[in-house]
Amino acid sequence: MEYRINGFDQIKEFYSWSFNNQDKVTPQHISLYLFLINQNNRNNWVEWFKCPYDLGMAGSAIGNKKTYYKCLNDLMEWKFVKYEHGINNFKAPLIKIEVLKCTSTDTATDTSTIPTSEPQLKPLPIPLPTHIYKHITNNLKQITDNEKEFIEAIKRLGSKNKRNIHSIEEIKNYFSENGYTESSAVKFFEYYNCADWKDSKGMTVKSWKQKAQAVWFKDENKITVEKPKQKLFENDLNSLRINPYPTYANNK
Repeated sequence: MEYRINGFDQIKEFYSWSFNNQDKVTPQHISLYLFLINQNNRNNWVEWFKCPYDLGMAGSAIGNKKTYYKCLNDLMEWKFVKYEHGINNFKAPLIKIEVLKCTSTDTATDTSTIPTSEPQLKPLPIPLPTHIYKHITNNLKQITDNEKEFIEAIKRLGSKNKRNIHSIEEIKNYFSENGYTESSAVKFFEYYNCADWKDSKGMTVKSWKQKAQAVWFKDENKITVEKPKQKLFENDLNSLRINPYPTYANNK
């Protein structure tokens, strides 16, 4: 017989069973089953597809390995899936979605099929509906195989978006060179550094020099040079005005 699944009817039948067995089903069961349906869809609805446990745990948001295998065993016991163990790290486990009787597109009463040791990647003779998306990964490798490439990509992304944050000394020098006080430079640095170098509107400060010129270079922040006060000898001046020709006592 031809192995063919109607994904929407399959999910509808699964939920109908879940409503009638609320004492058995947990959110983890539902999450895992829907993820396996999604993986089968991404693999063009092949009969058997590979699904490493770490991929299954990540896709179904199950954080405990023991919980993952319990849910998988329950789904097998309830005849929703079939499962074949993998061999160490060289052969991933195989999963098969059981075709529910009311969702099968085949008129044959016998829905059993012979398991295959490898996924059937050969295209189906009947074209897939247009709503089924192409898979973005073949899922034939463990999810950790690309760990190094993933980490390097994250590092490159971080270095690309990293802002050029300058030191407070450089800011002090820039303010001083333009005739502004050191205290205003310190205030400038503390204000934007505490705000992760974002302005009052939440926008990232791309050029701190432009921001300093536009906002902080004000007259009140300029360096003021105090002029030396002229010493006025008022008493002497007054004495000169009163007695322009002073007399001095003769020395004895």
